[in-house]
Amino acid sequence: MNGKVARIVLVVASILAVTAGAGWYQEIGQARALRIHMLEPIAALLKEDQQLLQALESDSALEKDAGILASYLSKIRADGVAKHSDMKQRLDQLAENNSAIVAHVNVYLNHAKTAAFTVEAEKFRHYAIAWRDRWNSVMELFMAGGNYPVTEVPFPKTYLSAVQAEVEAVQRVF
Repeated sequence: MNGKVARIVLVVASILAVTAGAGWYQEIGQARALRIHMLEPIAALLKEDQQLLQALESDSALEKDAGILASYLSKIRADGVAKHSDMKQRLDQLAENNSAIVAHVNVYLNHAKTAAFTVEAEKFRHYAIAWRDRWNSVMELFMAGGNYPVTEVPFPKTYLSAVQAEVEAVQRVF
């Protein structure tokens, strides 16, 4: 009788262990999918930002050695705001993308697996905040006749590769 009870206990324990293992594996898979799902919008928005910046920088009327915003300010002074509405739309989209990226980063940052992601995320936040402040001051500078300071925070071009490395790290960990 003792042998029979021991076998039953062993079978029940085995079933519980397999069930717990399967549940753990499923939970890990869901956590990986959630993290990747959180990173995908960041990567997509960064790619769109890079395309917008390339389009803005390749504009034939972009002033030499002037930043995009300084060139926009110069253009609207020369030709009026309405003539450069397409450029304004790109700049607005860039500002919206940057805000969305920062929001996604704020949600994801505590889950980061790589140091590069964390460092580059901080660089991007610094860039996005500085860029937003400069963009928000365009009309004020336009009305006052002022100009932008020469220096501006550069777009952190390595952030997209840090996001992609983070995705790979998430996939490897689980």
